[in-house]
Amino acid sequence: MTIVSTWHVAVVVPAHDEADTLDDCLAAVVRAAVRVRPAVVHVVVVADRCTDGTEAVAVRALSGVDGSVLTIDAGNVGVARGVGVEVALCALPPAGAQRVWVAMTDADSRVPEDWLQRQLAAAAEGWRAVVGGIIVDDWAVRDHRLEATLARYRDLQEAAGIRPVHGANLGVAAAALQTVGGVPDQALSEDAALVRVLETADIPVLWDRHPMVRTSARRSSRAPGGFSTLLDQLEGHS
Repeated sequence: MTIVSTWHVAVVVPAHDEADTLDDCLAAVVRAAVRVRPAVVHVVVVADRCTDGTEAVAVRALSGVDGSVLTIDAGNVGVARGVGVEVALCALPPAGAQRVWVAMTDADSRVPEDWLQRQLAAAAEGWRAVVGGIIVDDWAVRDHRLEATLARYRDLQEAAGIRPVHGANLGVAAAALQTVGGVPDQALSEDAALVRVLETADIPVLWDRHPMVRTSARRSSRAPGGFSTLLDQLEGHS
């Protein structure tokens, strides 16, 4: 495929105590990587302050795959994403900066098989960042009314001109990342902050809600203030 073969791809997955979910996450990433061959894809898992064997799961899941597992002790998802980007870009073969794409997801999420295909197709059209949507894969652990509450909340946000950004479904050209100084080293909302600086720098950002990345509705938040925290707050009003 001409579209994908002209790009090298770095996939970055920050993880904090994600031994229970990471295997499924990486299996989905590998399937997406296969779909964009012959593009070169390097997957980096950044195990940040893990105590549950996340690193071992990552090593096993990436066996036979072009990938790296990095262990850090930052306790900061923005730092983890940023370090992962740096490691992935160093691991990729030499290429022009305009032809390197960075895709990001979360360790409790599962990307669809055409995830990278759609991002690289957007890159070929001139977009330098893609903001995708997420969908909860199982509401069983939550109040049964929460799904409808979340839908109403999203409608209200959209009506107010507020579009959600999820690190579980985000892609950006390496050159654009370099232009804005990389991923903000924030412990909260680093994904939204990155998109804001991209738009401020007049870098073309595509808001593409499809395909959706499937993510968890779990109660045990890994990043306080993130999606799980939002669900906690909305559940209180369901």
